[in-house]
This record gives sequence, C-alpha cells and structure tokens, in this order.
Amino acid sequence: MKKEEEKFRFPKSIKKLSKEECAKILQKALASSNRFSSVPEVAAAVGISRQSVGDYFYGRNKPPQERWDMLRQVLFEEEIQARPKKELKGKELEEAKQAAERLKAITFLLKHELNYFQNTRPEVRQILKDYLPGPEAGRIAGLLIALYDEDQLEVWKTFSDNKE
Repeated sequence: MKKEEEKFRFPKSIKKLSKEECAKILQKALASSNRFSSVPEVAAAVGISRQSVGDYFYGRNKPPQERWDMLRQVLFEEEIQARPKKELKGKELEEAKQAAERLKAITFLLKHELNYFQNTRPEVRQILKDYLPGPEAGRIAGLLIALYDEDQLEVWKTFSDNKE
C-alpha cells in the first residue's frame, strides 16, 4: 500500500456526513483499494445493486449506516480490524502533555482576543479579517472541533488540503 493510502481512514459513522462527503470518501477508498477497480465490482462484493452503489459513489444518495458498514468492510478490511491500542510512554507522553499545555495557554489567550473582537465595532473586526484570512480561521476552527471526534478528524484529514 502507498504511504498516502496508509494515512487514509474510512470513517465508521456517516451521521455527520453529507451525501457528497460520503461519495468522496467512497471514491477515494475505491481508488486506493487493492481489491477492486470499479463500482460494479464493489456492488457485487456487497450484494447491493449496481444502481444503488453507484448512487452512493456519485453523491446522488447517502447510504444507510448498515450499507456504509458493508462498503467499509469490503473496501478497507485492514482499517477496521481490531488493533491493540498503544499506551503512550516516556518521551512521546511528555511531548503530548507539553503540546496540550501549550495549546491550553494559546486557547486562553485566543479566547481573550476573540472576546475583544466580538464586543467591538464592525470596523475593528475588519482589521482582524484583513490580518487573518477567513479560510485559515475556518481551517483552525474545523480542526479544533474535529480533534474531539476521531471519525470527524479522519473526515477532516481526508478533505483538508493541509500538508503540514
């Protein structure tokens, strides 16, 4: 499997996904699959009509959760096998704690600054908009939200153009 494909995760839940997001994930999964090369092959493997599976792959319909689970199973078996969780130890644990502490401090400062802009005039907020582009602010906000939900984080990674 290619390095990029190893990073790809197939979200377990589709509750928060649109039909278009589901389609993009399915298309990416098919493109990186070693087992299948076409939608009809996937349809045959899961026992669902070509038309229905095609509708899921091209964003015409959102699959029900049970069908999503079936598609996930056949497209990414290696992703859903139970893996033992690694305990953080030593240097890795310390680095994670330090990063969390830094982010906590930054968040405290950010909250104070955001309150300033929240409680001021539109002309003052325009200065913020000139200095901090909307897409960058949206990317940061989206990532912060996604960090609290592993499935949502995988979706964020899939659709983010962040290469850092």
